Amino acid sequence: MNIFIDNQAIYIDMSNVVSRIWEPVRRRGSERYLQITILSFAGSVSLTRLILELTGYPQLGNQVYHIAHVLYGGVLLFIAGLLPQIFANRWVYTWNSILTGVGVGLFIDEVGKFITQNNDYFFPAAAPIIYAFFLVTVLLYVRISGEPKLDARGELYMILESLSEVLDHSLEMDERNEIQKRLERITDKTKNPNYIKLSKELKEFIDSDALKIMPEKENFFDKVINVIKWFEDKYITSERLKLFLIISLFLLGIPSSLRFMRYSFLLDSQSKIDFLSKLVSELPGGSDYSLMWARIHVIIDGIVGLILGTSAILIMIGKNRWGSELGSLALLVSLVAVNFVLFYIQQFSSIAIAAYQYSVLQGLYYFERTFINST
Repeated sequence: MNIFIDNQAIYIDMSNVVSRIWEPVRRRGSERYLQITILSFAGSVSLTRLILELTGYPQLGNQVYHIAHVLYGGVLLFIAGLLPQIFANRWVYTWNSILTGVGVGLFIDEVGKFITQNNDYFFPAAAPIIYAFFLVTVLLYVRISGEPKLDARGELYMILESLSEVLDHSLEMDERNEIQKRLERITDKTKNPNYIKLSKELKEFIDSDALKIMPEKENFFDKVINVIKWFEDKYITSERLKLFLIISLFLLGIPSSLRFMRYSFLLDSQSKIDFLSKLVSELPGGSDYSLMWARIHVIIDGIVGLILGTSAILIMIGKNRWGSELGSLALLVSLVAVNFVLFYIQQFSSIAIAAYQYSVLQGLYYFERTFINST
């Protein structure tokens, strides 16, 4: 940058100024950290509700004080925020993910108290709000899963982050190979002389025989993955998976379909109101508003149930692709839309149903990926 003064006027030449780059770059392994956060979040909410239900919803405090678990969640979130500010080690991100998931679970579990005038922990709308928050996090995970498309700058970010393994004496052969591949891609992605020079010097260092490579050690996640792969190879065959999917689709679809048909065959409006009232009878403060959501749930869930039953029949008669795609679509609609109403009506007892639906959906994806697309 050059500054010129001419007749008391100041001119600034900005032609030589290199603008700062603000474009964000995804962290290496971000999808794994987010996955840990999601699992910690789900476990935190589920275990909190289960423990409180089994112990009769005890309160920690006295006639003056009540220490709610939202405070524990806030403390854990604060610690999770401090860790990456203080420490540079990569293991910090794992603990940050765990504490964030547990902390936000404890925090949002008490959302009912903060959206009602009377601090109602059991407010029916709290469950679907928590489910919606969780679902948004899952959708974010789905969005960032997979290898991102990186430019030369992004590749260097990944490489420099991986080099921390050298400092911690934990660089393994597969990590070294990954760094080498990224360095080779940089010269094809940029003409920036600084990037090219840095990549060449890093390549010389990585290719050096003096670089100490640690033998590969299985961590907890590697062991879990290996157990899953062993189970897949030994027990999961096309016919077994097909039988599981057919039974599961029928189990998920038939009850909803029958309930929808029973409701549709009722002639007078009072009978329909009585039918819907049974669905919301256990809700605290049931109202006409609750009946409206129950009606929406019965209709949409019934249609989804019919589609699930149809997909099971299609798979049974050998129309695997049609059945798989139709079943996946119905389960996605159920997870994204129907379950909001289900959580409002049945509250947290719906967690098991949602988990089973998600498992069947993943089974359909696996069936299509492994046994349909490969043929």
